[in-house]
Amino acid sequence: MSGKSIQKGWTFFQNGVRIQGAHEFTPPVIAITKTDLRTGAQDAPTPVDDGMEALTCQIKFYGLDTTMLSSFGFISGSKPMFTAYQGYLSNGAVQGTIEVVEGFVFSVTPDARGNSNLAESATTVDIAVSYYKKNLDGIELVEIDTERFMRRINGVDQLATLAAKIRV
Repeated sequence: MSGKSIQKGWTFFQNGVRIQGAHEFTPPVIAITKTDLRTGAQDAPTPVDDGMEALTCQIKFYGLDTTMLSSFGFISGSKPMFTAYQGYLSNGAVQGTIEVVEGFVFSVTPDARGNSNLAESATTVDIAVSYYKKNLDGIELVEIDTERFMRRINGVDQLATLAAKIRV
């Protein structure tokens, strides 16, 4: 997405059902756990990629949504899937991203209930992510599968050579 891109809208779904009151979505933060190694012959440490930080995302929706709350906690044999569709205007063209997240809701935080603006009372849920994929108009940007030892960035699996060596 070189050039100026402006997000114009988005929607959020859980297992194919649109979360109607969704009004805030925070995608997973992709961060490396950095370790600094220093041998006896080094003046300064060398940074090393020591895997990734845990992936989480957050969705906030107005009112109460029982469909979303049904994904609370780990349920054996079930992998809830969440999908965010986002539309952008970029250099006069329309582009779209699709973000797919598998995981489970691990935190449910309702807003404080005041005495005004009750219609704006919302619930925030945090999702523990085990799989994350982001595409831009069909082009893979990110795919991370924590259980299958895969970290693909711009279509390149950064762990493939190591995975082959350790037979995963």
